Amino acid sequence: MRGSFQSNDVDETLRLVSRILAPHEMTLRSARPMATRLSCLDLGDAQIVDLSYGTDVRIDPARIDDSYLVHIALSGGSSMWDDAQSCIVRPGSIHVTSPGARLKVDMTHHCRHLTVRLSRHVFDDYLSRQLNLSVDRSPKFDASGIDGGLLPEAWRRLVTHVADQAETLPGLFANGRLQRHYATMMIEMLLSHHPNSYSDLLAVQGNETAPWHVQRARAFIHDDFDENLSVTGIAARVGVSVRSLQTGFNRFLGMSPVDYIRRYRLERLHEALNGADPAERVTDLMLNCGIVDFGRYAQHYRRRYGCSPSDTLRSARRI
Repeated sequence: MRGSFQSNDVDETLRLVSRILAPHEMTLRSARPMATRLSCLDLGDAQIVDLSYGTDVRIDPARIDDSYLVHIALSGGSSMWDDAQSCIVRPGSIHVTSPGARLKVDMTHHCRHLTVRLSRHVFDDYLSRQLNLSVDRSPKFDASGIDGGLLPEAWRRLVTHVADQAETLPGLFANGRLQRHYATMMIEMLLSHHPNSYSDLLAVQGNETAPWHVQRARAFIHDDFDENLSVTGIAARVGVSVRSLQTGFNRFLGMSPVDYIRRYRLERLHEALNGADPAERVTDLMLNCGIVDFGRYAQHYRRRYGCSPSDTLRSARRI
């Protein structure tokens, strides 16, 4: 359930951290010898990892498909590049790596990180219960992270409390229901307070009772977002009036059908840009997402992600 490790061997450290967190490559960036200290607490669907290397290292990216990694710094700081966005993780900040992201990290010998690995399926299960909607894609967290505010400190207190209690009362924390309880607390804290692709839905009171016509319209949008969609056409397919569809979206999703289509296409475009082949063009990727008004969507993209689509594509190629 809980294990502690120390090592001065680079290869042994790489194998251990790859197994516990995610497969990756590691490069030493200073002459200082490695002095790894690692403590891991296994809570079933969640693992808490306290890690320091004692030297400057670069973690080169691996694709993480089945888990979320939640990073905070207990001391020191590190630079992270996630989905072509960069941030600094230091005490008082928090960063979430979503499934499918490619993560690169520079850590100095001062750094001590507390990382929580949460299984992807528990997020999907939780959202399905909370929203009473079919979750067709896992939530994606803002890759720029959060620096300051209440969430980083609240997260640190929760995670260190769980780790301390598990060390003091290991028999109690062997209970699967208690483990799931704490995993659920962590998920609720992140979904409620860290910007993510479901933030708008979670913020709307009553969305768990979204009527059938709203759910069905969403399904049509998700299936055919690359086609020429119109509110009139979607309403006809669902079998309700345009007014009923607009009222349902505004009441239960907090946005109009047009805004929902735009947001969904932007999310798909952002994913496509980050996973694009070097030879692909922005305009082709936009067309694949049903976008024909390149200039207007480029403006929406910049407002949402803080850079242009071409900036994201160039950054993704450099990683």
